[in-house]
Amino acid sequence: AAAAWFLATIALAAAAPRPHILAVIVDDFGWGNVGFHRATPSPEVQTPNIDQLVKEGIELNRHYVHMMCTPSRSSFQSGRLPVHVQLSLEGPCSPESGIPINMTTIARKMSSAGYDTHFVGKWDAGMAHPVQTPHGRGYDTSLNYFDHGNWAWTEARWEGSYVNRSVLPEPGARDFWDTDHPANTLNGTGFEEDIFFDRLSQVIEGNAGTGKPLFLVYAARMVHYPLQVPVEYQQRFAFIDEPHRRTYAAMVAYLDMQLGRVTDLLRSKGMWDNTLMMLTADNGGYVEEVAVCNTTSPHGTECFSGESGASNFPMRGGKYYPFEGGIRSNAFASGGFLPQAVRGTQLNALMHIADWYATFCALAGVDTYDPVAAAAKLPPVDSLDMWPVLSGANATSPRQEILVRADTLVSGNYKVIVGNVQGAAWAGPQYPNMSSVGNEVFRGHLACHPGCLFNVQEDPTEHTDLAASEPVRLRNLIARLAELNQTIWHHPTAPDDPACNRTAYSRYGGFLGPWLDL
Repeated sequence: AAAAWFLATIALAAAAPRPHILAVIVDDFGWGNVGFHRATPSPEVQTPNIDQLVKEGIELNRHYVHMMCTPSRSSFQSGRLPVHVQLSLEGPCSPESGIPINMTTIARKMSSAGYDTHFVGKWDAGMAHPVQTPHGRGYDTSLNYFDHGNWAWTEARWEGSYVNRSVLPEPGARDFWDTDHPANTLNGTGFEEDIFFDRLSQVIEGNAGTGKPLFLVYAARMVHYPLQVPVEYQQRFAFIDEPHRRTYAAMVAYLDMQLGRVTDLLRSKGMWDNTLMMLTADNGGYVEEVAVCNTTSPHGTECFSGESGASNFPMRGGKYYPFEGGIRSNAFASGGFLPQAVRGTQLNALMHIADWYATFCALAGVDTYDPVAAAAKLPPVDSLDMWPVLSGANATSPRQEILVRADTLVSGNYKVIVGNVQGAAWAGPQYPNMSSVGNEVFRGHLACHPGCLFNVQEDPTEHTDLAASEPVRLRNLIARLAELNQTIWHHPTAPDDPACNRTAYSRYGGFLGPWLDL
Protein backbone atom coordinates (compact mmCIF):
# COMPACT_ATOMS: atom_id res chain seq x y z
CA ALA A 1 0.00 0.00 0.00
CA ALA A 2 2.81 2.38 0.90
CA ALA A 3 4.54 1.67 -2.43
CA ALA A 4 1.31 2.29 -4.34
CA TRP A 5 0.81 5.60 -2.51
CA PHE A 6 4.39 6.66 -3.36
CA LEU A 7 3.96 5.81 -7.06
CA ALA A 8 0.66 7.68 -7.17
CA THR A 9 2.30 10.73 -5.57
CA ILE A 10 5.12 10.66 -8.14
CA ALA A 11 2.62 10.33 -11.00
CA LEU A 12 0.59 13.25 -9.67
CA ALA A 13 3.69 15.41 -9.32
CA ALA A 14 4.78 14.55 -12.85
CA ALA A 15 1.38 15.58 -14.23
CA ALA A 16 1.32 18.90 -12.35
CA PRO A 17 3.00 22.02 -13.75
CA ARG A 18 6.62 21.86 -12.74
CA PRO A 19 8.39 25.02 -11.64
CA HIS A 20 11.46 26.58 -13.13
CA ILE A 21 14.21 26.31 -10.53
CA LEU A 22 16.94 28.87 -10.00
CA ALA A 23 19.46 27.58 -7.46
CA VAL A 24 22.04 30.14 -6.31
CA ILE A 25 25.12 29.17 -4.30
CA VAL A 26 27.16 32.07 -2.95
CA ASP A 27 30.79 31.56 -1.98
CA ASP A 28 32.09 32.36 1.53
CA PHE A 29 29.06 34.57 2.32
CA GLY A 30 29.19 36.00 5.84
CA TRP A 31 26.05 35.92 8.00
CA GLY A 32 26.45 39.60 8.83
CA ASN A 33 27.00 40.67 5.21
CA VAL A 34 23.29 40.76 4.27
CA GLY A 35 20.75 43.35 5.28
CA PHE A 36 18.15 40.83 6.44
CA HIS A 37 20.56 39.68 9.17
CA ARG A 38 21.32 43.19 10.41
CA ALA A 39 18.92 44.27 13.16
CA THR A 40 20.56 47.69 12.96
CA PRO A 41 21.10 48.78 9.34
CA SER A 42 24.70 49.45 8.35
CA PRO A 43 25.95 51.49 5.36
CA GLU A 44 28.53 48.73 4.90
CA VAL A 45 25.82 46.24 3.98
CA GLN A 46 23.98 47.17 0.79
CA THR A 47 21.82 44.25 -0.36
CA PRO A 48 18.45 45.75 -1.40
CA ASN A 49 17.64 43.08 -4.01
CA ILE A 50 18.48 40.19 -1.70
CA ASP A 51 16.51 41.75 1.14
CA GLN A 52 13.49 42.23 -1.13
CA LEU A 53 13.65 38.62 -2.32
CA VAL A 54 13.62 37.54 1.33
CA LYS A 55 10.61 39.78 2.04
CA GLU A 56 8.79 38.18 -0.88
CA GLY A 57 9.86 34.67 0.10
CA ILE A 58 10.97 32.58 3.08
CA GLU A 59 13.96 33.34 5.27
CA LEU A 60 15.56 29.99 6.08
CA ASN A 61 16.92 30.65 9.54
CA ARG A 62 18.35 27.18 10.24
CA HIS A 63 19.76 26.11 6.90
CA TYR A 64 23.04 24.24 7.37
CA VAL A 65 26.03 23.62 5.13
CA HIS A 66 29.54 22.36 5.69
CA MET A 67 32.27 24.72 6.86
CA MET A 68 34.19 24.39 3.56
CA CYS A 69 33.27 24.66 -0.08
CA THR A 70 34.10 21.28 -1.69
CA PRO A 71 32.02 19.30 0.84
CA SER A 72 29.03 21.68 0.62
CA ARG A 73 29.00 21.69 -3.17
CA SER A 74 29.44 17.93 -3.38
CA SER A 75 26.57 17.62 -0.90
CA PHE A 76 24.25 19.83 -2.97
CA GLN A 77 24.97 17.98 -6.20
CA SER A 78 24.82 14.45 -4.74
CA GLY A 79 22.13 14.72 -2.07
CA ARG A 80 24.46 13.24 0.55
CA LEU A 81 25.56 14.81 3.78
CA PRO A 82 29.26 15.71 3.50
CA VAL A 83 30.12 12.83 5.87
CA HIS A 84 28.80 10.50 3.15
CA VAL A 85 30.39 12.08 0.09
CA GLN A 86 33.35 14.42 0.72
CA LEU A 87 34.62 15.89 4.00
CA SER A 88 37.92 17.38 2.91
CA LEU A 89 38.91 20.44 0.94
CA GLU A 90 40.26 18.96 -2.28
CA GLY A 91 41.64 20.76 -5.33
CA PRO A 92 40.63 19.78 -8.88
CA CYS A 93 44.02 18.19 -9.67
CA SER A 94 43.47 15.50 -7.06
CA PRO A 95 42.10 12.36 -8.76
CA GLU A 96 39.85 11.82 -5.74
CA SER A 97 38.41 15.33 -5.52
CA GLY A 98 34.67 15.83 -5.30
CA ILE A 99 31.85 13.40 -5.95
CA PRO A 100 32.59 9.72 -6.65
CA ILE A 101 31.93 8.81 -10.27
CA ASN A 102 29.15 6.35 -9.39
CA MET A 103 26.93 8.79 -7.57
CA THR A 104 23.98 10.20 -9.52
CA THR A 105 23.78 13.97 -9.31
CA ILE A 106 20.77 16.29 -9.21
CA ALA A 107 21.23 17.43 -12.82
CA ARG A 108 20.89 13.84 -14.05
CA LYS A 109 17.67 13.47 -12.04
CA MET A 110 16.20 16.74 -13.33
CA SER A 111 17.17 15.91 -16.90
CA SER A 112 15.35 12.58 -16.61
CA ALA A 113 12.24 14.56 -15.67
CA GLY A 114 12.43 16.66 -18.83
CA TYR A 115 14.17 19.75 -17.45
CA ASP A 116 16.64 21.86 -19.37
CA THR A 117 19.68 21.77 -17.08
CA HIS A 118 22.45 24.39 -17.02
CA PHE A 119 25.31 25.30 -14.70
CA VAL A 120 27.13 28.63 -14.42
CA GLY A 121 29.95 29.46 -11.99
CA LYS A 122 32.12 27.59 -9.51
CA TRP A 123 32.03 23.78 -9.73
CA ASP A 124 34.55 22.52 -7.12
CA ALA A 125 33.19 18.97 -7.15
CA GLY A 126 35.81 17.12 -9.17
CA MET A 127 37.06 17.07 -12.77
CA ALA A 128 39.63 14.26 -13.12
CA HIS A 129 37.41 12.33 -15.54
CA PRO A 130 35.14 13.90 -18.19
CA VAL A 131 32.14 12.34 -16.43
CA GLN A 132 32.96 14.46 -13.35
CA THR A 133 32.56 17.81 -15.10
CA PRO A 134 29.17 19.57 -14.92
CA HIS A 135 28.31 18.33 -18.43
CA GLY A 136 29.42 14.82 -17.52
CA ARG A 137 27.20 15.02 -14.45
CA GLY A 138 24.08 15.80 -16.48
CA TYR A 139 24.04 19.52 -17.19
CA ASP A 140 23.20 20.30 -20.82
CA THR A 141 25.68 23.18 -20.75
CA SER A 142 28.07 24.78 -18.30
CA LEU A 143 30.33 27.79 -18.07
CA ASN A 144 32.44 27.14 -15.02
CA TYR A 145 35.76 27.01 -13.27
CA PHE A 146 36.79 23.88 -11.41
CA ASP A 147 38.94 25.07 -8.50
CA HIS A 148 38.07 26.80 -5.22
CA GLY A 149 38.68 30.19 -6.84
CA ASN A 150 40.16 31.93 -9.87
CA TRP A 151 41.21 35.46 -10.83
CA ALA A 152 38.29 37.58 -11.93
CA TRP A 153 39.81 39.27 -15.01
CA THR A 154 42.13 36.55 -16.27
CA GLU A 155 40.43 33.35 -15.06
CA ALA A 156 43.89 32.15 -14.02
CA ARG A 157 43.84 29.43 -11.40
CA TRP A 158 43.94 30.79 -7.85
CA GLU A 159 46.79 29.09 -6.03
CA GLY A 160 45.64 29.96 -2.51
CA SER A 161 46.38 32.82 -0.13
CA TYR A 162 49.81 34.43 -0.31
CA VAL A 163 50.20 35.52 3.30
CA ASN A 164 51.78 38.97 3.67
CA ARG A 165 52.55 39.28 -0.02
CA SER A 166 51.26 42.38 -1.81
CA VAL A 167 52.77 41.80 -5.28
CA LEU A 168 50.34 40.23 -7.73
CA PRO A 169 51.49 36.71 -8.69
CA GLU A 170 52.18 35.71 -12.27
CA PRO A 171 49.15 33.92 -13.76
CA GLY A 172 49.36 30.17 -14.20
CA ALA A 173 46.97 27.81 -15.99
CA ARG A 174 43.56 29.26 -16.82
CA ASP A 175 40.56 27.75 -15.07
CA PHE A 176 37.58 28.41 -17.34
CA TRP A 177 35.52 25.69 -19.04
CA ASP A 178 32.61 25.77 -21.48
CA THR A 179 30.58 22.53 -21.35
CA ASP A 180 33.12 20.17 -22.94
CA HIS A 181 36.05 22.40 -23.92
CA PRO A 182 38.14 25.30 -22.63
CA ALA A 183 36.35 28.66 -22.59
CA ASN A 184 39.20 30.18 -24.58
CA THR A 185 37.00 32.53 -26.61
CA LEU A 186 35.60 34.04 -23.40
CA ASN A 187 38.76 34.05 -21.31
CA GLY A 188 39.97 37.56 -20.48
CA THR A 189 37.05 39.32 -22.18
CA GLY A 190 35.77 41.11 -19.07
CA PHE A 191 34.94 40.82 -15.40
CA GLU A 192 34.08 37.19 -14.79
CA GLU A 193 30.69 37.81 -13.19
CA ASP A 194 29.68 39.87 -16.23
CA ILE A 195 30.67 36.94 -18.46
CA PHE A 196 28.59 34.70 -16.22
CA PHE A 197 25.61 37.04 -16.56
CA ASP A 198 25.85 36.88 -20.34
CA ARG A 199 25.64 33.09 -20.15
CA LEU A 200 22.79 33.18 -17.61
CA SER A 201 20.93 35.50 -19.98
CA GLN A 202 21.50 33.17 -22.94
CA VAL A 203 20.18 30.22 -20.94
CA ILE A 204 17.06 32.04 -19.72
CA GLU A 205 16.28 33.55 -23.11
CA GLY A 206 16.86 30.18 -24.79
CA ASN A 207 14.41 28.46 -22.47
CA ALA A 208 11.71 31.16 -22.47
CA GLY A 209 8.66 30.13 -24.44
CA THR A 210 9.78 26.54 -25.02
CA GLY A 211 7.33 25.06 -22.55
CA LYS A 212 10.15 23.10 -20.88
CA PRO A 213 10.96 23.61 -17.20
CA LEU A 214 14.37 25.13 -16.49
CA PHE A 215 16.85 23.96 -13.87
CA LEU A 216 19.55 26.63 -13.64
CA VAL A 217 22.33 26.55 -11.04
CA TYR A 218 24.25 29.79 -10.60
CA ALA A 219 27.26 29.24 -8.34
CA ALA A 220 28.56 32.79 -8.05
CA ARG A 221 32.26 33.54 -7.85
CA MET A 222 31.36 36.13 -5.22
CA VAL A 223 32.62 36.49 -2.54
CA HIS A 224 35.62 34.15 -2.58
CA TYR A 225 39.27 35.10 -2.58
CA PRO A 226 40.99 36.77 -4.34
CA LEU A 227 38.90 39.85 -3.50
CA GLN A 228 38.33 41.66 -6.82
CA VAL A 229 35.50 43.86 -8.06
CA PRO A 230 35.15 46.79 -10.51
CA VAL A 231 36.49 50.09 -9.16
CA GLU A 232 33.11 51.84 -9.28
CA TYR A 233 31.80 49.39 -6.68
CA GLN A 234 34.86 49.90 -4.50
CA GLN A 235 34.27 53.65 -4.61
CA ARG A 236 30.80 53.19 -3.12
CA PHE A 237 32.51 51.94 0.05
CA ALA A 238 35.42 54.38 0.19
CA PHE A 239 34.37 55.30 3.74
CA ILE A 240 35.61 51.88 4.95
CA ASP A 241 39.29 52.16 5.86
CA GLU A 242 40.15 48.46 6.15
CA PRO A 243 40.81 47.22 2.57
CA HIS A 244 39.61 43.61 2.97
CA ARG A 245 36.31 44.72 4.48
CA ARG A 246 35.90 47.49 1.90
CA THR A 247 36.51 45.21 -1.09
CA TYR A 248 34.37 42.42 0.35
CA ALA A 249 31.46 44.83 0.93
CA ALA A 250 31.80 46.03 -2.66
CA MET A 251 31.73 42.45 -3.93
CA VAL A 252 28.55 41.73 -1.98
CA ALA A 253 26.97 44.85 -3.49
CA TYR A 254 27.95 43.60 -6.93
CA LEU A 255 26.43 40.20 -6.17
CA ASP A 256 23.23 41.92 -5.11
CA MET A 257 23.10 43.81 -8.40
CA GLN A 258 23.75 40.57 -10.29
CA LEU A 259 20.86 38.78 -8.60
CA GLY A 260 18.64 41.77 -9.32
CA ARG A 261 19.29 41.63 -13.04
CA VAL A 262 18.90 37.83 -13.21
CA THR A 263 15.52 37.90 -11.46
CA ASP A 264 14.46 40.94 -13.51
CA LEU A 265 15.19 38.95 -16.67
CA LEU A 266 13.06 36.04 -15.44
CA ARG A 267 10.24 38.49 -14.78
CA SER A 268 10.57 40.11 -18.20
CA LYS A 269 10.34 36.69 -19.86
CA GLY A 270 7.17 35.79 -17.92
CA MET A 271 8.95 33.00 -16.03
CA TRP A 272 9.17 34.37 -12.48
CA ASP A 273 5.60 33.50 -11.48
CA ASN A 274 6.42 29.83 -12.00
CA THR A 275 9.95 29.95 -10.55
CA LEU A 276 11.26 28.58 -7.27
CA MET A 277 14.47 30.39 -6.38
CA MET A 278 16.69 29.23 -3.57
CA LEU A 279 19.89 30.82 -2.33
CA THR A 280 22.44 29.51 0.11
CA ALA A 281 26.02 30.21 1.06
CA ASP A 282 28.39 27.25 0.78
CA ASN A 283 29.85 28.12 4.20
CA GLY A 284 30.29 31.11 6.48
CA GLY A 285 32.53 34.06 5.77
CA TYR A 286 36.28 33.75 6.23
CA VAL A 287 37.85 35.18 9.39
CA GLU A 288 41.50 34.26 8.92
CA GLU A 289 44.64 36.41 9.10
CA VAL A 290 44.27 40.11 8.27
CA ALA A 291 47.25 40.54 5.94
CA VAL A 292 48.07 43.03 3.16
CA CYS A 293 46.31 43.97 -0.11
CA ASN A 294 47.61 45.23 -3.44
CA THR A 295 46.58 48.80 -4.33
CA THR A 296 48.60 49.33 -7.54
CA SER A 297 46.38 47.32 -9.87
CA PRO A 298 44.32 49.07 -12.57
CA HIS A 299 41.37 47.30 -10.96
CA GLY A 300 41.80 49.15 -7.66
CA THR A 301 42.35 47.19 -4.46
CA GLU A 302 42.88 43.45 -4.82
CA CYS A 303 43.27 41.27 -1.74
CA PHE A 304 44.80 37.81 -1.99
CA SER A 305 46.97 37.68 1.12
CA GLY A 306 45.53 36.05 4.20
CA GLU A 307 41.81 35.31 4.05
CA SER A 308 39.78 38.03 5.68
CA GLY A 309 37.09 40.62 5.04
CA ALA A 310 33.82 38.83 5.85
CA SER A 311 31.57 39.31 8.87
CA ASN A 312 29.55 36.58 10.54
CA PHE A 313 28.27 38.99 13.21
CA PRO A 314 26.76 38.15 15.63
CA MET A 315 27.54 34.46 15.10
CA ARG A 316 30.53 32.66 16.50
CA GLY A 317 33.37 31.50 14.27
CA GLY A 318 33.37 31.35 10.48
CA LYS A 319 34.56 29.37 7.51
CA TYR A 320 36.55 26.21 8.41
CA TYR A 321 34.99 25.93 11.90
CA PRO A 322 31.93 24.05 13.26
CA PHE A 323 30.30 27.01 15.01
CA GLU A 324 27.12 28.59 13.63
CA GLY A 325 29.15 31.30 11.87
CA GLY A 326 30.74 28.56 9.78
CA ILE A 327 27.85 26.17 9.09
CA ARG A 328 24.55 28.08 9.47
CA SER A 329 24.26 29.76 6.09
CA ASN A 330 22.59 32.79 4.64
CA ALA A 331 19.64 31.14 2.90
CA PHE A 332 16.19 31.86 1.55
CA ALA A 333 13.59 30.65 -0.93
CA SER A 334 11.69 33.05 -3.17
CA GLY A 335 9.83 33.21 -6.48
CA GLY A 336 6.25 33.14 -7.67
CA PHE A 337 5.93 29.38 -7.25
CA LEU A 338 5.89 29.78 -3.47
CA PRO A 339 2.37 29.75 -2.03
CA GLN A 340 1.17 33.20 -1.05
CA ALA A 341 0.65 32.16 2.57
CA VAL A 342 4.34 31.47 3.20
CA ARG A 343 5.75 34.60 1.59
CA GLY A 344 7.32 37.05 3.99
CA THR A 345 7.86 34.42 6.70
CA GLN A 346 10.84 33.08 8.62
CA LEU A 347 11.29 29.30 8.82
CA ASN A 348 13.16 27.83 11.78
CA ALA A 349 12.86 24.24 10.56
CA LEU A 350 16.15 22.36 10.46
CA MET A 351 17.41 21.66 6.95
CA HIS A 352 20.67 20.99 5.13
CA ILE A 353 21.97 21.92 1.68
CA ALA A 354 21.73 18.21 0.82
CA ASP A 355 17.94 18.41 1.22
CA TRP A 356 17.45 20.42 -1.97
CA TYR A 357 18.17 17.22 -3.93
CA ALA A 358 15.04 15.43 -2.69
CA THR A 359 13.03 18.65 -2.73
CA PHE A 360 13.81 19.28 -6.39
CA CYS A 361 13.22 15.63 -7.27
CA ALA A 362 9.78 15.72 -5.63
CA LEU A 363 8.84 18.87 -7.55
CA ALA A 364 10.08 17.30 -10.78
CA GLY A 365 8.23 14.05 -10.16
CA VAL A 366 11.21 11.69 -9.90
CA ASP A 367 12.41 9.57 -6.99
CA THR A 368 15.74 10.01 -5.25
CA TYR A 369 16.91 6.39 -5.32
CA ASP A 370 20.41 6.01 -6.79
CA PRO A 371 20.80 2.49 -8.22
CA VAL A 372 24.23 3.26 -9.68
CA ALA A 373 25.60 4.16 -6.24
CA ALA A 374 23.89 1.16 -4.68
CA ALA A 375 25.54 -1.17 -7.20
CA ALA A 376 28.91 0.41 -6.39
CA LYS A 377 28.22 0.02 -2.65
CA LEU A 378 28.42 3.78 -2.11
CA PRO A 379 26.38 5.65 0.52
CA PRO A 380 22.72 6.22 -0.40
CA VAL A 381 21.08 9.61 -0.78
CA ASP A 382 20.51 11.34 2.60
CA SER A 383 18.35 14.14 1.22
CA LEU A 384 14.87 14.75 2.62
CA ASP A 385 12.02 16.44 0.78
CA MET A 386 11.47 19.85 2.38
CA TRP A 387 8.70 21.03 0.07
CA PRO A 388 5.87 20.17 2.53
CA VAL A 389 7.58 22.46 5.07
CA LEU A 390 8.48 25.19 2.59
CA SER A 391 4.97 25.23 1.14
CA GLY A 392 3.34 25.42 4.57
CA ALA A 393 1.63 22.04 4.31
CA ASN A 394 3.65 20.67 7.23
CA ALA A 395 5.03 22.55 10.23
CA THR A 396 7.60 19.92 11.22
CA SER A 397 10.86 19.37 9.42
CA PRO A 398 11.59 15.77 8.40
CA ARG A 399 15.23 16.44 9.28
CA GLN A 400 15.98 16.12 12.97
CA GLU A 401 19.76 15.81 13.03
CA ILE A 402 22.89 16.59 11.04
CA LEU A 403 26.17 14.83 11.58
CA VAL A 404 28.49 17.69 10.65
CA ARG A 405 31.75 15.83 11.14
CA ALA A 406 33.22 13.42 13.69
CA ASP A 407 33.31 16.03 16.47
CA THR A 408 30.04 17.90 15.82
CA LEU A 409 26.36 16.92 15.83
CA VAL A 410 23.30 19.13 15.41
CA SER A 411 20.25 17.44 16.90
CA GLY A 412 16.95 19.31 16.97
CA ASN A 413 17.57 22.59 18.80
CA TYR A 414 20.92 21.45 20.17
CA LYS A 415 24.51 21.11 19.06
CA VAL A 416 27.27 19.12 20.69
CA ILE A 417 30.99 19.60 19.97
CA VAL A 418 33.75 17.43 21.41
CA GLY A 419 37.48 18.04 21.61
CA ASN A 420 39.60 21.13 21.03
CA VAL A 421 38.15 23.52 18.48
CA GLN A 422 39.63 26.56 16.76
CA GLY A 423 37.75 29.62 15.45
CA ALA A 424 35.80 29.99 18.68
CA ALA A 425 35.66 33.80 18.89
CA TRP A 426 33.06 36.41 17.93
CA ALA A 427 33.47 39.45 15.68
CA GLY A 428 31.96 42.85 16.24
CA PRO A 429 29.54 44.53 13.81
CA GLN A 430 32.46 46.11 11.87
CA TYR A 431 35.01 43.37 11.28
CA PRO A 432 37.86 43.12 10.43
CA ASN A 433 39.50 46.37 11.55
CA MET A 434 43.03 47.29 12.48
CA SER A 435 42.53 46.12 16.05
CA SER A 436 41.75 42.66 14.63
CA VAL A 437 45.33 42.15 13.45
CA GLY A 438 46.84 39.41 15.59
CA ASN A 439 43.51 38.92 17.33
CA GLU A 440 41.40 37.50 14.50
CA VAL A 441 38.41 35.23 15.06
CA PHE A 442 40.26 32.14 13.83
CA ARG A 443 42.70 32.39 16.75
CA GLY A 444 40.01 31.68 19.36
CA HIS A 445 40.13 28.21 20.94
CA LEU A 446 37.57 26.23 22.92
CA ALA A 447 38.26 23.06 24.89
CA CYS A 448 35.17 20.82 24.86
CA HIS A 449 35.91 17.99 27.27
CA PRO A 450 33.93 15.81 27.43
CA GLY A 451 31.85 18.11 25.23
CA CYS A 452 30.26 21.54 24.76
CA LEU A 453 26.48 21.80 24.47
CA PHE A 454 24.54 24.69 22.95
CA ASN A 455 20.86 25.34 22.34
CA VAL A 456 21.37 26.91 18.92
CA GLN A 457 17.67 27.69 18.49
CA GLU A 458 17.48 29.93 21.57
CA ASP A 459 21.20 30.81 21.65
CA PRO A 460 22.34 30.93 18.01
CA THR A 461 25.46 32.90 18.94
CA GLU A 462 26.63 30.02 21.17
CA HIS A 463 27.47 32.10 24.21
CA THR A 464 26.07 29.67 26.80
CA ASP A 465 27.58 26.23 27.20
CA LEU A 466 24.92 23.99 28.78
CA ALA A 467 27.25 21.05 29.42
CA ALA A 468 27.28 21.51 33.20
CA SER A 469 23.56 22.27 33.57
CA GLU A 470 22.29 19.51 31.25
CA PRO A 471 24.66 16.55 31.79
CA VAL A 472 22.12 13.92 30.73
CA ARG A 473 21.43 15.59 27.39
CA LEU A 474 25.15 16.06 26.86
CA ARG A 475 25.85 12.40 27.57
CA ASN A 476 23.06 11.24 25.26
CA LEU A 477 24.20 13.44 22.40
CA ILE A 478 27.83 12.37 22.76
CA ALA A 479 26.62 8.76 22.57
CA ARG A 480 24.53 9.56 19.50
CA LEU A 481 27.53 11.29 17.91
CA ALA A 482 29.65 8.18 18.48
CA GLU A 483 26.91 6.02 16.95
CA LEU A 484 26.56 8.18 13.84
CA ASN A 485 30.31 8.36 13.42
CA GLN A 486 30.20 4.69 12.46
CA THR A 487 28.36 5.73 9.28
CA ILE A 488 31.03 8.19 8.07
CA TRP A 489 32.19 7.24 4.60
CA HIS A 490 35.89 7.84 4.24
CA HIS A 491 36.39 9.23 0.76
CA PRO A 492 39.72 8.13 -0.70
CA THR A 493 42.28 10.92 -0.81
CA ALA A 494 45.15 11.48 -3.22
CA PRO A 495 47.73 14.21 -3.77
CA ASP A 496 47.59 16.40 -6.85
CA ASP A 497 48.46 14.46 -9.99
CA PRO A 498 51.21 16.22 -12.03
CA ALA A 499 49.47 14.94 -15.17
CA CYS A 500 46.67 17.42 -14.48
CA ASN A 501 48.86 20.45 -15.20
CA ARG A 502 50.70 18.68 -18.02
CA THR A 503 47.40 17.96 -19.75
CA ALA A 504 46.28 21.56 -19.26
CA TYR A 505 49.12 22.69 -21.52
CA SER A 506 49.52 19.70 -23.85
CA ARG A 507 45.84 19.22 -24.65
CA TYR A 508 43.86 22.30 -23.63
CA GLY A 509 46.13 25.23 -24.51
CA GLY A 510 46.87 26.17 -20.90
CA PHE A 511 43.39 25.55 -19.43
CA LEU A 512 42.53 23.12 -16.64
CA GLY A 513 40.37 20.20 -17.72
CA PRO A 514 39.89 16.44 -17.27
CA TRP A 515 42.99 14.34 -17.75
CA LEU A 516 41.93 10.74 -17.02
CA ASP A 517 39.99 8.36 -19.31
CA LEU A 518 40.17 10.75 -22.25
